[in-house]
Amino acid sequence: MEALWQDLRHGIRLLRRNPGFTAVAAGALALGIGATSAIFSVVNSILLQPLPYESPQELVVVWEQSLERSLPTMYASPPNYQDWQSEGTALEAIGAYNEKRFFLDLDGETDALFGAEVTASLHHVLGVDPVGGRLFEPDDDVPGAAPVALLSHRLWQSRFGGDTDAIGQSIRIDGRLHTIAGVMPAGFEFPPPIIEEGTASTRQADIWIPFARDFRNGNRGAHFLTVIGRLRDDEAIARAQAEMRALASRLADQYPDSNEDWSVVLVPLEEQVVGEVRAQLLVLFGSVALVLLIACVNVANLLLAKGAARQRELAVRAALGAGRARLARQLLTESLLLSVLGGALGLVLAVVGLRFIVRMAPPNVPRLGEAGLDATVVLFTVAVSLLTGLFFGLVPALRRRSAELGQSLREGGRSGGEGRQGGRLRSTLVAAEVAMSLVLLVGAGLLIQSLVRLRTVDMGFEARNAVTMRVSLPETRYQEVSDRVAAFRSLEARLAALPAVEASGFIYDVPLAADRQGTGFVFEGEADPTPDMYRGANFSMVTPGYFDAMAIRLVSGRPFEDRDRSDSEEVLIVNETFARTYLPADDPFGRRLMVHGSARRIVGVVADVRHNTLREESTPTMYVPYAQVPWSGGLSMVVRSRTAGEALLTLLRAEVRRFDPALPVYDLKPMEAVLAASLGRERFATFTMGVFSLVALLLATVGIYGVISYSVSRRTHETGIRMALGAESSDVLRLVIGQGMRPVLVGAGLGLAASALLARTLGGLLYGVGATDPATLGAVVAILLAVSLSAIAVPARRATRVDPVVALRSE
Repeated sequence: MEALWQDLRHGIRLLRRNPGFTAVAAGALALGIGATSAIFSVVNSILLQPLPYESPQELVVVWEQSLERSLPTMYASPPNYQDWQSEGTALEAIGAYNEKRFFLDLDGETDALFGAEVTASLHHVLGVDPVGGRLFEPDDDVPGAAPVALLSHRLWQSRFGGDTDAIGQSIRIDGRLHTIAGVMPAGFEFPPPIIEEGTASTRQADIWIPFARDFRNGNRGAHFLTVIGRLRDDEAIARAQAEMRALASRLADQYPDSNEDWSVVLVPLEEQVVGEVRAQLLVLFGSVALVLLIACVNVANLLLAKGAARQRELAVRAALGAGRARLARQLLTESLLLSVLGGALGLVLAVVGLRFIVRMAPPNVPRLGEAGLDATVVLFTVAVSLLTGLFFGLVPALRRRSAELGQSLREGGRSGGEGRQGGRLRSTLVAAEVAMSLVLLVGAGLLIQSLVRLRTVDMGFEARNAVTMRVSLPETRYQEVSDRVAAFRSLEARLAALPAVEASGFIYDVPLAADRQGTGFVFEGEADPTPDMYRGANFSMVTPGYFDAMAIRLVSGRPFEDRDRSDSEEVLIVNETFARTYLPADDPFGRRLMVHGSARRIVGVVADVRHNTLREESTPTMYVPYAQVPWSGGLSMVVRSRTAGEALLTLLRAEVRRFDPALPVYDLKPMEAVLAASLGRERFATFTMGVFSLVALLLATVGIYGVISYSVSRRTHETGIRMALGAESSDVLRLVIGQGMRPVLVGAGLGLAASALLARTLGGLLYGVGATDPATLGAVVAILLAVSLSAIAVPARRATRVDPVVALRSE
């Protein structure tokens, strides 16, 4: 123990005596450890922490599936869910929900809050009890039952002050009085952020109400329920899925018109929540691990250079009886002290970095809000600090074998030159730094190229100078279909008449903000069409001004007009992909389509629009006039103006208030913000990888500079002799640059080979660029070589200014 304290005191004195070395080494470690800890916190919250439900490993999502319709996962229809619940035995319990926007009238204000309609069984399936009140019971979930609601802990605190007397009170939701049945615990987030078709709902729910509807008499062709089941303790998911598929087969025989070719697939809830994020997080974690490894290699190189200057000290210690283990322990103690200092600084950087990551991350990253520096992350940081200390400390410690100390002194004797083995090891470490840096630079370059190409995709609409907002008509005051149609028509006209507005229109969901609804159709005249004869297309309800408001080009025909009403001919407009896929080229308006039981005539063709994501090619799409299919009282408005700043949003909000002061208006934002949000995942990955690659390049540059600078300083006597014998400055410059670039070129070659592995893992994030894009690889190699050459040139030029007389006299 006394020897350990002695080593600690000696190590602290050395670090204090060399503040420059300590600052550089500790700073490099802090960057690596801090970045690693911040990313690990994200990985821990999303991938490692269990979902906040009882035995979450037993929960599964029950999807309907129709591979014949290219639907590997699909929401359940209510009657099918009802049959699963009553006839199925594969699952211990089952529940369903449908995400919904609610309007809470409280204290004279109307708030638009996110929540869900749920079956009474759902919260029992999840196994989470309320902090006050009760959960829903079966009697709450039948037609005609007294309306009740569950509140989130967040809403209970913010609007009711956490008062327990609020339970049992009545509140007005969507115009109806509901009794508060209970309050869910803090941290309970439901619906979970289930990823479906690449997107995840991460909105925080505040209200849950029972369906209170009879599902048996519902439409089996309407799929909108998300179903969650709990496996039996002794039930494997494969067996449960086999039984559920057998039940689906029986339903297909019983209801062939709606259930033919439909099956069931079970997916673990944890897997469904993580989805595509798992691969992306693992790529980021692997990238930041490379940064940490580069930092360790850098510090190991610094310690080797510093240790070479201590050869005499170590030789003296060995001569006085210090064994190999004693010398190694002293060097490891110094390394661990350095790593602990770097870890402490890294923990501070991790706090800052994590806040930055949460702020920069796209909104659809599940469970990101749970990320924080908890005990697990702190223990991880401590472990990483100690392991890195051992890693970069073992390299110089293992070199200090007693038998080599005398040899090192002979090699580095009067000449002051460095030992051959030390030079080779430092060059090897430089090559490793360059290789790892190149891997990260290639990844960042590919992501940048991909993002640039995504931004230049023809979206089919113009986002600039357009804003969007969501308008919902309360059912209590707009009960009749005609009232809803008249309200949206009047509101569209009022906004279009504003001096700053060029056009305005409504659509059910604006592009890039939500998935589009799909439907099937057949051509008029096809007798007794069978289910396999139905073609598929996306389906949108729009008002006449929508295409102008979004600047969507009319290719042929006419747009919708005010005359397209419920009492006029039923019409539709299709996009170019629809026309190419289903219609004859010479006469796209020659046939009528049967859609939802109605015969509709095609009156126009508009340009393709990327609706779901910029990555997805446009699919066949049909637009119908809202006045002819006014199914929903909630639509998204798009307004185009000469400017789209905050002043316009304020003006629009005020105009809606003048139209109807109680009308809920929310999600006001420029369309450019919608576009930016749709690219959030790509921007976050590109930014993060770019930061990591720049840090790696900086560390590698410092490492290269440090090694060459140390080599030049140790070979001053040799340089003096060369110049005294007639060597020109250019000869010395070429010699130093050549020796310095050799490991850089070796590292670049290794890095190019290794970058192919990283590039393949980025495949899901790349668009329009190959994993081995020659232009990207060439540009990255050129940048790396240029930076490395600049780092080598500084000490190389210093070597050319050596005065031979002074160099020889100093020895």
